[in-house]
Amino acid sequence: MKESWERTEQPVSLELKHIKEIVGPVFSGKRVTYAEAMSTGFRNSNYKITVEGMADPFVLRLYREDGRIAYKELAIAGLISPTVPVANFIHVDTSCTIFNQPWAVQEWKQGIHLRDVLKTGTAVASAAASTGRVLNGIHNYTFPEFGFFGKDLRISEPFNTDAEGFLAFVEDSLFHKPCGSWLGNELTQAVWSFCQSNLAALKESRSHASPVLVHSDFNGLNILMQRDAADCSVSAVLDWEFAFSWNRYVDIGNILRYEAADSVFEKHFIAAYQEHGTVLDKNWRLLSKLEDLIALCELLNHSSRETPNRIKDLQQLVANTVLLFR
Repeated sequence: MKESWERTEQPVSLELKHIKEIVGPVFSGKRVTYAEAMSTGFRNSNYKITVEGMADPFVLRLYREDGRIAYKELAIAGLISPTVPVANFIHVDTSCTIFNQPWAVQEWKQGIHLRDVLKTGTAVASAAASTGRVLNGIHNYTFPEFGFFGKDLRISEPFNTDAEGFLAFVEDSLFHKPCGSWLGNELTQAVWSFCQSNLAALKESRSHASPVLVHSDFNGLNILMQRDAADCSVSAVLDWEFAFSWNRYVDIGNILRYEAADSVFEKHFIAAYQEHGTVLDKNWRLLSKLEDLIALCELLNHSSRETPNRIKDLQQLVANTVLLFR
């Protein structure tokens, strides 16, 4: 689960004295007493910080892009925090005056990554069920149309949802962009046949899909779990930088990307996702894999010789997708 992936952008490295200068005003001059770089995340940089006189730590989040991502995450947290466990924001600064990148301070959420829970092989069923319920709660937030968010979560870039657009993107990736080169001719042709064969199913699904809030990076590195006795429950869903308005199968495909069909996790996740009345298409697994294939192709399009581990993992994921439906 991305464990060996190379980071395409190096994390921001700050000394404690610089972190004190950045966040000191947020805490009315109280000293930052400790800062530790957090290892997860492939784009933005995060530090766990402690502040004198305050029992709970905080997260200093440094954004690679402009302030739009920071404000999008802030708006999403404000919208969904009543029903979805997220890390709330204490402060956001996009002025680039104190520091040359947008940054934010968030509350610290206790827990271990879902990835690490799955590694242990214990409490997988309860972790899966909690994850399914939380994702269903995220998808309960709907929007008037599909697209990328602008200010205040209004849709600034609407999407064309037709299945032909999906096929055009895959064709471009396979035959004109780096994706096809990394996959090789045999797998490229297999992916192309797979997409053509299942275009009608995707078209039918998209014709009645509703635009919902999708996290778009919903995986075991962005989900924190809290354990008590033999059970696990989600304590926070993190990193909303890629969120947009689309259909639910994007997130389902992402969270099940590394799962075998009918695994314990998949079964309990899907059952919990649907337990309050949400009905998935009968061919939900195929639809999820098709939607996730877009992400896999795009990741390969942006891979290079400096990311061999990432490429190898993506090649296997794409191959698994095609083999699953033969």
